[in-house]
Amino acid sequence: MRCRSHTFRGLARGLLLAVALTASVPAAPGLCGPAATPPPRNVPDKPFADTRSGRSVSEPDDWSRMATATALRVYKALDDRRDLVALPIRITPPNARPFALAYQNLLATELVSRGMQVTLAPEADSVELDFAVHAVPVGAQRPVTDAVANPGAKWEVVLTTTMWHGNRYVIHTADGFVVRGDELGKYVDPDAPGHTVRPFRSRSVPMVNR
Repeated sequence: MRCRSHTFRGLARGLLLAVALTASVPAAPGLCGPAATPPPRNVPDKPFADTRSGRSVSEPDDWSRMATATALRVYKALDDRRDLVALPIRITPPNARPFALAYQNLLATELVSRGMQVTLAPEADSVELDFAVHAVPVGAQRPVTDAVANPGAKWEVVLTTTMWHGNRYVIHTADGFVVRGDELGKYVDPDAPGHTVRPFRSRSVPMVNR
């Protein structure tokens, strides 16, 4: 009986020791469950590719896809810059038009959802991210103010995205898409500088004989 008791005690100790050793050894990835998914790298800007090269957009879905593509570019750029990855990002819209305000909010949502910090006010160490919107007529040259009179005319909207820190560019990209004349007011202000050419007013200059 004593021999059997010692045998059972030995087996029990052996089992406990095996369980303890198994628990202390880290599991190899993929053997005891799915491994942690690393953050995406080198993500192509496929969402924006469908709206560039002169193709028309359908807001607001395409606005959201543009913001997603820009957020992926920012994610990739900061992933390559370990000195900037922990710094907050400040987004500055170019105007108060519907596209600029919506795009700012959509972009902030996409950045925050990917774990990046977005600041609401200027900070000394913030990474600046802004975008500019310009309109170019498709076809003959004409002023932006002509869009109201010709609602069916096509305009190329050029969206330039810039991110910099310490007077150095981190991102500088430009993309274009086409909108109708009656939609152009959502993107640019016709009276803003750079979109309107004011007529030159002639004035008389007295001649002085020497």
